[in-house]
Amino acid sequence: MEQFSGRVAVVTGAASGIGFALAERAGREGMSVVLSDIEAGALEAAVEKVRGLGVKAIGVRTDVSKEADVETLAERAYGEFGAVHLLCLNAGVYNRQRATWLQSVDDWRWVLDVNLWGVIYGIRAFVPRMLAGGEEGHIVNTASMAGVITGGPGTAVYDASKHAVRSLTESLYRDLVVRTKQLSVSVLCPGAVDTRIFEAERNRPADLSVPEGPEPTSGVASALGQYPPEEMANQVFDAVRADRFYVLAAQQPIIEWTKMGYDRMFGGKNPAVSHSLLAQRDAGHPVE
Repeated sequence: MEQFSGRVAVVTGAASGIGFALAERAGREGMSVVLSDIEAGALEAAVEKVRGLGVKAIGVRTDVSKEADVETLAERAYGEFGAVHLLCLNAGVYNRQRATWLQSVDDWRWVLDVNLWGVIYGIRAFVPRMLAGGEEGHIVNTASMAGVITGGPGTAVYDASKHAVRSLTESLYRDLVVRTKQLSVSVLCPGAVDTRIFEAERNRPADLSVPEGPEPTSGVASALGQYPPEEMANQVFDAVRADRFYVLAAQQPIIEWTKMGYDRMFGGKNPAVSHSLLAQRDAGHPVE
């Protein structure tokens, strides 16, 4: 899809971070924009910023973990603008790091409900409508480089959700490409990006208990620095124009680590583990 001006974009998780950068870029491209987010106040402010670009924009408060909310989002988008040409299923959360067997059922429910089911619900609500509309369009699902190869210890829930999104998006691409030239798909796999995802518990449902322990942080971000969210939007729009599926928007060391991980897999080696963490284990002070 090379032409954006005059068309319609829908972005979930659009009140901040990568989502807002995508919505803002859509507005700068001359698109009408439907912004959705679970945080009503932040969503309203984001909508006003996009309207300030001189384009039409509406906000629809949406909990993407609820199918009815996502269906309402689709109804509002089509009711207001009559079509959707760019769909960015971007909303995501991150939980506290701990050993796989210590991750609570509530952790699994929250992260999978948002990161995975939010994408599933979005596909179910929008893709049939986009196909029925008969117009050119593109879908972008946000996974992560953690969905290409797993990260360090303690990240099982998030990593599993993002692997699922990547796999789901690959299947969606194949299902569409053998049936139509009308719609195409990309998967965004960010590296370290300056967003508030590590503060995601601010939106955790009250009925899902919050585990004890420190809030999550990113050692990779500390070591490599973080891309601004606008860089993700730049890479996404370039990929949509080029009809490129994989958007590996990560720092070069992360790309290299990922390649080495696959080399290990095809070479019959076990997953890589930090030598310092193994030394810590051998010294009798394993990671808690």
